[in-house]
Amino acid sequence: MNGVGTKVSVVVPVHNTEPYLRDCLDSLLAQDLPATDFEVVAVDDGSTDASGTVLDRYAEQHPNVRVLHQENSGWPGQPRNVGLTASRGTYVFFADSDDVLAPQALRRMYEFAHKHDSDVVVPKMVPLTGASGPDYVWRRTQVDADLRRAILTLGPWKLFRREFLDERGLRFPEGKVRLEDGIFVTEAYLTARRVSLLADYDYYLKRTQPDRGNISISPVDPDGYTSSIAKMIGIVQKHCADADLADALVVTLYRRKALKWFGPDRYPRYSRWRQEAWIRAVADLAEQHVPARLDDLLPLLHRTRSVLVRHRERQALVGLGTAQQAGHPLPMALVDTWMELQVPGLSAHRSIVVAPGLRLVAAPEPPPPEQEPPGLVVSFARRFIRPIAQRSALGRRCWSWARDRYGPNRR
Repeated sequence: MNGVGTKVSVVVPVHNTEPYLRDCLDSLLAQDLPATDFEVVAVDDGSTDASGTVLDRYAEQHPNVRVLHQENSGWPGQPRNVGLTASRGTYVFFADSDDVLAPQALRRMYEFAHKHDSDVVVPKMVPLTGASGPDYVWRRTQVDADLRRAILTLGPWKLFRREFLDERGLRFPEGKVRLEDGIFVTEAYLTARRVSLLADYDYYLKRTQPDRGNISISPVDPDGYTSSIAKMIGIVQKHCADADLADALVVTLYRRKALKWFGPDRYPRYSRWRQEAWIRAVADLAEQHVPARLDDLLPLLHRTRSVLVRHRERQALVGLGTAQQAGHPLPMALVDTWMELQVPGLSAHRSIVVAPGLRLVAAPEPPPPEQEPPGLVVSFARRFIRPIAQRSALGRRCWSWARDRYGPNRR
């Protein structure tokens, strides 16, 4: 296949995904776009399973499949760049080797992009198995996408005009860079002449590997992760001339990428060391790149988390998350003109203002439990004092009082 007339190149980085790889390749080869109109460029990134062999067999049988083998780079950015450089299509689509593309996807994306002169097309993505979540992003097709909506999907599974990528010199960050795809896609969104959303078809089917093999769920370094968020925020601030839009995009990145680490299903479960690492990294990010005024744009719960992060209130974040996870509402009281939310663990500050009329205060400490006498003392009383007490009415009353107060069944 000489690449002449190739409409779409599908670039697929591959590393140890043999159990899912055939499903991915079969879905690409089942496209209703003629095989002469598209190519698959698979980059075997040093797989140690049979993924490389599987790729070679497909390439032998299908002229529009090419395979490049290389030593492991440790992350998807570099093999995506290698595949992009080797590709020859007018448009480039990045697919992951454990996902599936719907049969009409390439044709429909190409026809839409060609008709509307789109630099970036964001196709509807759904889970490969299980129910879809809220469909806010792809509620309707938009020729000119609202970036407030597009920024909610920063994975690489998009169609890009190759000429646009080359003009801008857009490539994925290489090395072990967290959110490398988000950095690439954010810059594409902010520098493209036209970004479009396609919502008329389930184009891309995303798999969550049951063996938890996805890189995205491996341990995360807080400082490296927030460094990548800072780069994405910097891209927005550099290229977005609309101040209100820029604020909205920064807040979305801050909420979805940084504040998520303080959710009830995560933060309370971390070790103290990890809790301190995350609060330090995100607080530093906020101080340097997210002005405090932008907290006003956050939903109230995220606004509360942000305020606690900015004040570095680790124990309060744990208390808030634990209460939320348990479904226990925190006590609230009206004091003067303020609604005061009592947060367990709030320690460094007497009160913290979250919003006009709402502030956080420390929850009162529960009274210490009364100590029961040691077992030896109880045993001694039963053996030697009870016989004497039982000899008089006053003694019996005193014994009854002591038993009710200190007895082992007391709660």
